[in-house]
Amino acid sequence: MKKLILLLALPFAIVAGCQSGPTEAEQKTELESHVMAVHDSAMADMGIIIKLRRNLQSLADTLGTRQTDSATIKLLQQNISGLELADESMMNWMRNYKAPDTLQHEQAMTYLQQELQKIEKVKTTMDSTIKAARDIYQQHEPKN
Repeated sequence: MKKLILLLALPFAIVAGCQSGPTEAEQKTELESHVMAVHDSAMADMGIIIKLRRNLQSLADTLGTRQTDSATIKLLQQNISGLELADESMMNWMRNYKAPDTLQHEQAMTYLQQELQKIEKVKTTMDSTIKAARDIYQQHEPKN
């Protein structure tokens, strides 16, 4: 009778064990993948930042030779500086990020949460500076 009960209980124990959720390693891998996905998305914008910076600088140079309103040139320079800061914040995050391979689970999870917040802030900064730079460029771009 005890063997029958054990045999009937075994499948339930296996099913219950399988539904316990992700392991610590899976949790860490998932969070680390999320951090890297935000990083990869931000990296995709680096080319846009470089192009916009070049376009704004060219426009500022062109307007400067035409004796254009200095306020417009100053606004272009501010946007160029904003793009440079966004670029540098991304480079800074990448220089400082270290994969948490040697940390205990709780330490790794805390570290990854902090890095996620940092890279999300970098991404937000990049997005807002790109939008502002595009807007100012479109307002003043040369009409052919």
